[in-house]
Amino acid sequence: MRRVFGAVGWALFATLLLAPACASSGGVKKPDKLTQELLTTPKEALFEKGKALIEKKKWEQGRKYLSFVFETYPNDPVGRDALLLVADSYVRQGGTSAYTEARYRYRDYLNRYPDAPKRDYARYQFAYCSDKEHGKPDRDQTPTREAIQQYQALIREYPDSAYAGAARERVRQLIDLLAEHEFSVGYFYMRKGSLGSAMGRFSSVEERFPEYGAKDKLFYYQGRTLSRLGREDEAARYYSRLLEEYPQSDFAKKARDRLKKLKVPTPSSEEKQARKPQAPQASNN
Repeated sequence: MRRVFGAVGWALFATLLLAPACASSGGVKKPDKLTQELLTTPKEALFEKGKALIEKKKWEQGRKYLSFVFETYPNDPVGRDALLLVADSYVRQGGTSAYTEARYRYRDYLNRYPDAPKRDYARYQFAYCSDKEHGKPDRDQTPTREAIQQYQALIREYPDSAYAGAARERVRQLIDLLAEHEFSVGYFYMRKGSLGSAMGRFSSVEERFPEYGAKDKLFYYQGRTLSRLGREDEAARYYSRLLEEYPQSDFAKKARDRLKKLKVPTPSSEEKQARKPQAPQASNN
């Protein structure tokens, strides 16, 4: 043989060589055309052929060449790039199972190559695969949390990466999705009549997700829940916050109508002002 194989390369060679069934006489058949090509073609040429097949969306064929290059030359730059290209091919192919396969390859790449020049890209793609698998707010949010963790890892490791800006935006949006999930659980409890549990969830959203993008909705249903619990003073405060902070909200008219029906005095402008956080005064020192 012209090249020296690593342990993985020899294992793959044996698999390829013995893949055809044994002849009836007990001998081993001659390696098929693909096997001969893989064993006699320079790694760079195999990489380029696999890459060209991927470009033509011939996923399985392209991966055979690229996987052989990576498994035979895992410590060579061309082998490293082959692994990354296999992962990318699954992302391009799309679909739940493909994203799962891609994540395995990106994780392998990140674990194997801590100093790889394309590590920030691999980290972003790893997060993207989990991002693509997240469900609606009423579904399990495990992929959402994993995507957030991976995006945040990218931002920590490579704050100046070309992918960091997109990662920050997705973190913001995915955190909003987690907040919406928590809100939907609270809303379910409210509809069910478990008002204490509902208020617990709503309060959790308010405390854990201060940048939640639907706080007008949150304030409205906090007011509704508190009112049904007989805590009308507290309900009035949430309705008032909604009207003050989100006067153009679709929930503003509903809150105004609800507030009028509560048996509590409407807070004066002085009381409203007193509730607003005061800016710290400048020191004379």
